[in-house]
Amino acid sequence: MDISGTSTLKYVLSIFFVCLFITFIAGYEEDEMPQSQEFDEQSSYAIIKPVPQKLQQGMPAAKPVEMLSVADPTPPEQWLLKLYLAKSNADTARGAEYYQRLLSDIKPHVHEQPRVIANRTVQTTRQLQEMQIEVDEDQLLESFADYFKQVSGQYVYGELCANYSTLRQQQLSHEQAMQELFQSL
Repeated sequence: MDISGTSTLKYVLSIFFVCLFITFIAGYEEDEMPQSQEFDEQSSYAIIKPVPQKLQQGMPAAKPVEMLSVADPTPPEQWLLKLYLAKSNADTARGAEYYQRLLSDIKPHVHEQPRVIANRTVQTTRQLQEMQIEVDEDQLLESFADYFKQVSGQYVYGELCANYSTLRQQQLSHEQAMQELFQSL
């Protein structure tokens, strides 16, 4: 083979490898694209806005809200007060500042915001009540506020509520469960 034939062969092989590389890269990017699109689709969500007041006429009576949604502008202390006032034995003199104080006492000791604290408290009490275990949101918030005064550090409120629930399911009273919970911290 002469020198010009070798040069031509090198040139053709170079072009072949460049085309092969470009095809590989293009195919790799096409394979990766659906995965990132799937991830974007999974992570997107629609914010649900409350029904405007003018459209609420004729709607069935709303059942109590189990969670305070992110889209709901209601402050957590107002939501907790509304849940409390719906009870038959509610003290109508109680105001939102009662719940605001409890949430403020708990907040420095946990990672969650007051909205999440309120949600976890109501969620825990509802789950226990469904199991016929007597528990009250106010009692739970008051106990957490009191017991947090005895410990230092920050905790995950949701985990504390889950552990409290587990202790109550073991037939412990509210006070026994709180003592056991905070002794383990």
